[in-house]
Amino acid sequence: MKMNDILNEVNDNFGLSPEQRKLANLGRTLMNAAATTKDDALSNVMSKVGNELTNFGALFGATNLEELVKKTGVSAEVIKKLMAYADKIGDVHTDLKKDHADSGLDDKDNDDDDFNEPSDADIDRDAVAFAKGQ
Repeated sequence: MKMNDILNEVNDNFGLSPEQRKLANLGRTLMNAAATTKDDALSNVMSKVGNELTNFGALFGATNLEELVKKTGVSAEVIKKLMAYADKIGDVHTDLKKDHADSGLDDKDNDDDDFNEPSDADIDRDAVAFAKGQ
């Protein structure tokens, strides 16, 4: 048995649906964001909702929005806003990771040819021509 098979088997043993995984990831994102939030009350709400989202669908976790409202003491509208916020943060982090993997965060030079730039002589010639008005 290979290591990938073992890891895949361990992941499958949790029996999480794709929706539960997404909610758990949103919960982790909210809890991470709560740690850097300056407003203590908002930070506590984000942390509480995030924690319950990570347990969504588990044995003692909420199974629907009404139970999530009861367990957190937060209104459904606020929970939806926090989930949208966490989704937006997750999208930004995913885009940054993808961009960094492509060619870095500079968004220039997205090709693999480092010699695809004009030479110093070419730049100088163009600058002199521009200065002379040619």
